[in-house]
Amino acid sequence: MEPLPAPPPFTEPPRRAGPKRAARPARPARPGQLVVGWGTLFWGSWLLVAAAFIAVAYSSREKTGLATWWLGPESEPRFILVTLLPFVAPSILAIMGVKAMRHLPWFGIAGALATAAVAAGDVHDVPRYAAIEFVIAGGALAVSLACFAGLVRADDTAQPDDTAPPDDTEPPDDTAQPDDTAPPVDVAEETPSR
Repeated sequence: MEPLPAPPPFTEPPRRAGPKRAARPARPARPGQLVVGWGTLFWGSWLLVAAAFIAVAYSSREKTGLATWWLGPESEPRFILVTLLPFVAPSILAIMGVKAMRHLPWFGIAGALATAAVAAGDVHDVPRYAAIEFVIAGGALAVSLACFAGLVRADDTAQPDDTAPPDDTEPPDDTAQPDDTAPPVDVAEETPSR
């Protein structure tokens, strides 16, 4: 059996002609913003909340025929703005998450409460759909609370005066012994002559 031939030498792939585009530098996150991973989780979860409400609407209208308060019965549907009401908070919060706005977990908590308010309207007429909507609101609330872990915080260690020593340093010890490695000093050379 013969040994395999040597691999071909490495050559760089040809480059396209034309001007190089300068990469935009990433803007550092400001205090109150979510770091990238948490921001993606935030807006992705709010898109899933909107998708879950689409599933509730489809199931309510097409499968069971039970009308949620925001859809109304099939023979007399609600005004389109009322029908879109459950999608307002998730859509706005997903857009805010993509734009990396500040204080998103707080807005997420408010959006989860708004979603729970939509679910509260279905408690008496269609309690099982209300339970599903409450689970959706609870999941959104859980994600919003978890996003507090991904908030960028202000640097508490910054000092207004660069010359001030940090708080955790000890004051110099006056009783310290002289350093034995220092060269001896001739006292006569250091005394000024008159």
